[in-house]
Amino acid sequence: MKTIDFTKPGGFPLTQDQLDYLQQAYIETVSALSLLGSSGGPAPVLISGMAISYPSAGAIAVADGWFLYNGEMVRFTASSVSGLGLGTEAYVVIAATAGTLTYNDGSTPAVILDKTATVQALPTGTPTDAFHFLLSALTPFGKGFGINNREQNWNSIAVSTAPAVGGVTGTVYYKKDFTANTLHIRGFLFANNAQNFAASPGATYYTMLTLPVGYVPSYNAFFTSHYYLSSLLMDDIGVGYIKQFSSSINTAGQFFVNWIKPDIAVTGYGVNFNSVISLD
Repeated sequence: MKTIDFTKPGGFPLTQDQLDYLQQAYIETVSALSLLGSSGGPAPVLISGMAISYPSAGAIAVADGWFLYNGEMVRFTASSVSGLGLGTEAYVVIAATAGTLTYNDGSTPAVILDKTATVQALPTGTPTDAFHFLLSALTPFGKGFGINNREQNWNSIAVSTAPAVGGVTGTVYYKKDFTANTLHIRGFLFANNAQNFAASPGATYYTMLTLPVGYVPSYNAFFTSHYYLSSLLMDDIGVGYIKQFSSSINTAGQFFVNWIKPDIAVTGYGVNFNSVISLD
């Protein structure tokens, strides 16, 4: 972070270079903080305000606010448009202004720079550029927190249990969202020896795998696995049809599925699961 130590005696040499250094210091800081909550890149990010209302058919009103675009913070001035929907769409249009100052040598360069924006109606299909983009393209600030603070790639563990406990095979995928402190777990498991599961009504939870430290909930978590075919599965005593299976992850990280012994004609079946679990 750029700073200047103003405590040294001797007469600080205030020049345009030092003022520019100070200006760049806060510009860089604001941009860095803003980018934390964006998804990165040039896409427009709504920072604050800009509440949208619809006063009448084909009309949009947008309140004062701020957005980040191409790495710059831009102030939005409350404005509205009408007649939308007939070959026109609502665009955010940026206007750059430049005010002059009179220098000691008598020159008047345009050095007071500003950018503000309003909403305007432009023809549908108008290409996005540095000075206008679709209002609907604004992404709320905070999306980047979710993207930047969760694992981008899935971790995986292969499952293979003994035939005596169902001969289950498959792969479990998992990753963590550090902001929400949640675990996303998904996968497909197939019980190749389903007739070896405990007979009804003595169905039990069977251990599939153990998750590593950091992916373990503070309390026992339960979720549902689903029989992957559209048809239903009859249990081994013909009492009811099976479609869903209780699953859980305990505080030791062990992942269980409450497999049920199927009708004698079914030698194997599979389950899908895709759940988000709180680790708090």
